Amino acid sequence: MIRIFNSMARLGYLLGGILLLFSLIPVALKSEWSWAAKVELQYFSELKHISDILRLVQARFVDKETVSNQEKLIEGSIEGILKKLDDPFSRYMPAEVHSSMQEETQGEFGGLGILLGIRDEILTVISPMESTPAFRAGIRSQDQLIKINDTSTEGMSVEAAVKLLRGKPGTSVAITIRRDQEILAPIQITRDFIKVPSVKAGKLSTGIGYARIASFSASTGADLDLEIDKMEAVAPLTGLVLDLRGNPGGLLSAAVEVAQDLLGNGKTIVSIRGRDTEDTVFNSQSQKIREWPLVVLIDGGSASASEIVAGAIKDNKRGVLIGTKSYGKGSVQTVMPLPNGAALALTTAYYYTPAGVKIHKIGITPDIEVAFPKLSESQLQEYRETMEKSVNQTHQKTREKQEAYLDSQASSEASTNALTSAASTGSVSSTYEFLPISEHDTQLARALDVITALQILREKKR
Repeated sequence: MIRIFNSMARLGYLLGGILLLFSLIPVALKSEWSWAAKVELQYFSELKHISDILRLVQARFVDKETVSNQEKLIEGSIEGILKKLDDPFSRYMPAEVHSSMQEETQGEFGGLGILLGIRDEILTVISPMESTPAFRAGIRSQDQLIKINDTSTEGMSVEAAVKLLRGKPGTSVAITIRRDQEILAPIQITRDFIKVPSVKAGKLSTGIGYARIASFSASTGADLDLEIDKMEAVAPLTGLVLDLRGNPGGLLSAAVEVAQDLLGNGKTIVSIRGRDTEDTVFNSQSQKIREWPLVVLIDGGSASASEIVAGAIKDNKRGVLIGTKSYGKGSVQTVMPLPNGAALALTTAYYYTPAGVKIHKIGITPDIEVAFPKLSESQLQEYRETMEKSVNQTHQKTREKQEAYLDSQASSEASTNALTSAASTGSVSSTYEFLPISEHDTQLARALDVITALQILREKKR
């Protein structure tokens, strides 16, 4: 018994040390934020209750093998603390999960291409990523994930689900989903290496550009800026459709960069309001002047960083929002790395639009509400084929060819005219050939009508 007590005493010190470490890790969201307050001495006496429970569990639980791993027990106690917060976005990430999150932020990872969240305590698909196994298999936004292979997802965290869904490319996994209250037959999907494109862009007509942001990664702001410049090098833009549908969010810094590229200088983008801190306000600092009409598409899969951009565009009266209300995920998670490679993601603040509207659990309401139509299986297949046709335009190759051509011919007006002519006739294989528009995409069709009307109005005012 003495040996057990000494072991558990050390475990208690370790647990106390972990919690103390949590309180001393600096929040990296804003450099001038102070370090978290020191743990009060009374906490240590309260922590004794935890060490007492752990001691009794290890000493008396019937299955000795189950309680032999102290690290797992400590992780369980940490997860229990976070679960009491009733916040699905605050979570403890073991080292392997933290590593996977970093891979996603960088834009590449392996798996099915399903972006998951928790809604009403159920694992829910925020959106399948375009041109991925999940997309091709017909997984839709708002599908509820009920089983992974034969494992129920009830009470399962996003990280645990992702761990089961990922695997070696070429292997398969079966998922069972609930859609519109109906549980569908298991869907067998073959895993593949997933590379998430940051921005996909092209022309819908000679002057109207289109940019779809699938997620906000470290390069998104620069990628969008580059794509806009390349479209305007082909032919001046007279309007832009920014498609944020199904975009689950990403990095705050990327959202700020995208918004300021479209707003111009000196505009408020978003405010962050924490518990005991002054509001942190992000203002645009771009010197670029982009005055053409802008339409932003959003839907129930547009979350977090997408909502920051949409809210900034709407409140600054820079463009028109079309679609359906966004997801309503407007909380800030500060990721605090730990020495063992694990990390704590903790909700530390909420986002507010420039007009002071709280995004979390409310969402962004579009200026013009247009619901995506309910499609039959054959219509859905046609829609996916149109999307696949657009995605499969060998984006990277055409980007490299386009950049090389523009670099070598920038000083030649004749060459620029030739490029414009070739793009308009479709004789150059380019991302800026007119993009296909599915007849079933009523939201995009409405966006094209609205931006055309805004173009006409703008010309009349000149």
